Amino acid sequence: MNNNFENELIQMMNEEREIPSNVRQSVDQAYDLIRSKGKKKKVHFVWKRIAAIACALIVTGFVLTNEHVIAGINGFFNFGDQGVEQALNNGFSQANDSVATDKDIQITLGNYFLDANKLGMSFQLEFEDPTVLKNMEDMSIDYRIKNGDGEYIVEFIPDTKPLKGENKYISGLDYQLSNVDESTGKAQLDVLMESHQGNLPTLEDAVVEVESVNVFYDIDKLEKIDGDWKLSVTNPDKQNVDSLVQYVMQDASSTIQVSEANANPTSLHITFSVEGIYDDESAFVDQMKVIDEDGNEYFSNGFSREVSNNKTIISTNFPYTSYSTSEKLTLIIDGVGEVELVKE
Repeated sequence: MNNNFENELIQMMNEEREIPSNVRQSVDQAYDLIRSKGKKKKVHFVWKRIAAIACALIVTGFVLTNEHVIAGINGFFNFGDQGVEQALNNGFSQANDSVATDKDIQITLGNYFLDANKLGMSFQLEFEDPTVLKNMEDMSIDYRIKNGDGEYIVEFIPDTKPLKGENKYISGLDYQLSNVDESTGKAQLDVLMESHQGNLPTLEDAVVEVESVNVFYDIDKLEKIDGDWKLSVTNPDKQNVDSLVQYVMQDASSTIQVSEANANPTSLHITFSVEGIYDDESAFVDQMKVIDEDGNEYFSNGFSREVSNNKTIISTNFPYTSYSTSEKLTLIIDGVGEVELVKE
């Protein structure tokens, strides 16, 4: 493996695939995420297979020691999100086994997890014609998640399809394709959705409406299979809903004014404001971190920004979770200041 290949591989492992904030959130998201890889797409797909093998080895190593670790890794492969990993290792996932078949494709919605900050779902797809997967480079699905009250929580669809809701919750998305078996026509697609506002609602009697399966063979060749797959979502256990730890500012006169600091199972959501208008987002990109009492550092992967009353307001998540035990945290923004947070 040459150095250029290694550098590209590392870059793709670390890159963030967020939905652009300056375009309509539904605008051809699935295709942009995939086509943006360009010539690197094939390397990216190879890495996913390597990740699947690595996870299988991890499962083998823990087979006799930690059943929660096994359940977590089997349900969702590693997104590189230590908060999600900690949540899954603590059993924070919801059993689900809903199946729908159309256009000779069976889709199963397996385990999922959800808190106010992040939503993860695992889909298993089985093609009656396994040759569909031959020479495939990637796959995505067009889907909407409708809650029991009729509100559409997520609409991950191309711009050619109309929105049925406001699509106001999801700020970023990641996905992984794994366990691709060309001989049986089976594949697993895991998705991780994030709300920078920390306002994802609880799913009650929800349904995932899959409208299309997209199979990509190269940057110019796509097989789009339209259909109708409706997958019911098991209502979450109460123990997985009531798991919030709140923090408040220790010094109300701090340069950084924290209005919300809630630790959920997958992550710590913080909303804060600073005086002045920061037009350049680089003032916050890679500049924010949280440090716990043991000196562990947690970094944000993305954020939402708005301006009001000559203040810049940032909403973001850190991979510190409600399973952690620190009584005190420190939020630091390089070049801006820091503030101590204490458990309420």
